[in-house]
Amino acid sequence: MKRLVAVIALCALAAGCADLKEDVRELRDLLRKLRGKEPAPPPPAPPVVVTPAPGEPAAAGLTLSGHCSGRDEGGYAESLRLQLANGAVTAFEARIDIPNRGSCSYRLAEFRQTRYTPYVELVAASGSACAVRVWQQGDRVTVAPTDCAEKCTRGAFEYAWPMDLRAPGGGCYH
Repeated sequence: MKRLVAVIALCALAAGCADLKEDVRELRDLLRKLRGKEPAPPPPAPPVVVTPAPGEPAAAGLTLSGHCSGRDEGGYAESLRLQLANGAVTAFEARIDIPNRGSCSYRLAEFRQTRYTPYVELVAASGSACAVRVWQQGDRVTVAPTDCAEKCTRGAFEYAWPMDLRAPGGGCYH
């Protein structure tokens, strides 16, 4: 912890913190390792943006009305309600409960939409780095929050996983 504070202080004095985020992530993983805990896996990357060739129509945005909630045998629980119409998010509410860690919750009112296709992107209205990205691969629609520790109880976000819905029906993906 002292090393983390020292790195932040040095970056503030040097006014060059381009790699601070990666340094903090490495230190956080080191602390978890020392405590005997596994670091959270990195979130999956959204699909690559593909620009249509001249004269081709742009891809239609994702359309889905989905609701899913469940709890696994380890106590990890999620509840997700998502409605999209041609890439525009009309409803979004999610909650993730992580056993012995806390919970995370997301509401559409806390975000603004910045992308509609080929993946949907919601960024935090607070101006933080928090973003939620939604994309479809086959019959799986993935909802992946990134850098959203502010939406979680202390320490829970590092253990939160992306959420999945089944397309086109919008039910739970098992």
